[in-house]
Amino acid sequence: MEETENTQDAGEATEMLISFEAEDYLREAGKWASFIAMAGFMFSLLTVISAFSVEPLVAQLQHTYGSAIEKQALSNGLTFMFILFGILIFLPSLYLYQVGVGFKNGFNYADQPSLNMAFEKLKSYFKFFGILIISFIVFYIISIASALVNGGGVR
Repeated sequence: MEETENTQDAGEATEMLISFEAEDYLREAGKWASFIAMAGFMFSLLTVISAFSVEPLVAQLQHTYGSAIEKQALSNGLTFMFILFGILIFLPSLYLYQVGVGFKNGFNYADQPSLNMAFEKLKSYFKFFGILIISFIVFYIISIASALVNGGGVR
């Protein structure tokens, strides 16, 4: 692989050659990205559809365990969580789909802007998961600190 000195403005091309082997790997990665994205879209759709079928489940729980369960609050909370999970599944799937399309168009039609867009969306995909992981770590730290301060809820 040959690389020239990067002295040009952002957005301008520097000469960098992609070997046939690397191109083949990127084409295959693009196909897998498209497949995983389609599966993600399906799971996202099923999750959102499931959000609107929570109320009968909560009604059954209330019937089984008595009226100690606040039906409306639990229903709304679970519906909100399912929709949130659907969105959290949809966004990375969208990024992966755009990566797959960008790689396909970039290599099939020698379209550099499509290839650039694919790498931009790949960066967004990794950034999304990085932020999500940081959010989970912060949530766990707050949960553990809260449990320690409150004595773990055992009295």
